[in-house]
Amino acid sequence: MNVLSQLVYLGWWFFRARFLGRRKPLQSVVFVTNGCNSTCRHCSLCTRSEGTFHKSYQDFCSDLAYCYAQGSRMLDIESVDLLHWRDGEHTPSHLFKCAKEMGFYSTSTMIPASSYEAWLQLDVPVDVLWVSILCLNDCKHLAHLTRASLYMVVNAQNYQELPQVLEFLQQHKGIRQIAFNFHTPFAGTEGLALNAEQRQQVIALLMQYKQKGYRIMNSKSGLKNMLSLNFTRHCWICNFIYCDSRRSPLCIDAMDSGLCQKCGFSMAGEMNAVFSFKPDTILTGLGIRWSPSRSVLRLRDTPQGTRKTTTLPQGRE
Repeated sequence: MNVLSQLVYLGWWFFRARFLGRRKPLQSVVFVTNGCNSTCRHCSLCTRSEGTFHKSYQDFCSDLAYCYAQGSRMLDIESVDLLHWRDGEHTPSHLFKCAKEMGFYSTSTMIPASSYEAWLQLDVPVDVLWVSILCLNDCKHLAHLTRASLYMVVNAQNYQELPQVLEFLQQHKGIRQIAFNFHTPFAGTEGLALNAEQRQQVIALLMQYKQKGYRIMNSKSGLKNMLSLNFTRHCWICNFIYCDSRRSPLCIDAMDSGLCQKCGFSMAGEMNAVFSFKPDTILTGLGIRWSPSRSVLRLRDTPQGTRKTTTLPQGRE
């Protein structure tokens, strides 16, 4: 399907959602495994899941068929350690190929900075790759990063490093952009959440750097929402399917225990801005998924045997 057909579908989806009240997802987040040797306190997938689950390739494809039937056309494949997911002869590459064969317009995933070099070796055909960092020190793994984006959860321990992280971003032209979330105070991690003063300071800083032209994915309208947190949620735009096959039409376990009003997921603010017809947010969203420069990293060997990264356009025409 070409880009024009995809944009027509998006317009029709938006019309039905905005004016006819249709509540069906446009994006899906499907988890495939939560096995991990780390115990990061900020990670909701590790701290909230009961037991270790490793989804089979067949179950994954069944999940995708469900999401597609619901109306979803953008897919985010998540895992604590996707790099080591295997099911017989199936590797992570098969997951993304299954999504494209089924008709999803765009795929994305996230990996930790320490896994970036190993990820390149897998030659995975993902459209949008997010590389997660927690602090400036993680950037040491990204000296050769190309055609990927950074992702950072801002908390009370790392927010003071934001200027240095943004300078690193600006100096490395191979990094497409950086997206910021704010720590959501899940049980036992409340101390990592920014207080009101810190949140205001961080958002003012991001707005300032964005005005200077730094490649920050968050739109200004979305950031303003995250400052007050006083906005209507449209989280049904994205549905979730977990490692144990539980399905949620909203987000992480429906953000129980009143966490919805303390949510740090910036996408909630962006979704509201889209439904409020904020041009900057709409253009930002289209730029992530349909940018002409969107490409997939591939690792090739040169005749001399040295490693070389090249980019190949992806997407089913």
